[in-house]
Amino acid sequence: MPTYHYLCERCGHEFEVVQRITDPPRKRCLKCRGPIYRVIHPVGHILKGSGFYRTDYRTDEFKKQEKAETASTTPDKTEKPKKSKDKD
Repeated sequence: MPTYHYLCERCGHEFEVVQRITDPPRKRCLKCRGPIYRVIHPVGHILKGSGFYRTDYRTDEFKKQEKAETASTTPDKTEKPKKSKDKD
């Protein structure tokens, strides 16, 4: 069940009530019996799983191009670096 946050217009009392979604909202403050209203808070939005990044749904052609580009920019691993022969 959701927790709703209420604020009294008369005395400023803030409180939370656990209610069903189908329950009607409260109308009176628990302290002074003044009018209250439900406070709406922004909800955090979390994206989990696949499909939320630009690389998740790339075409096969794009993937082939990307592999070709990375292969051309990376040095060949078969070449061994030359050792310098400095005599001290």
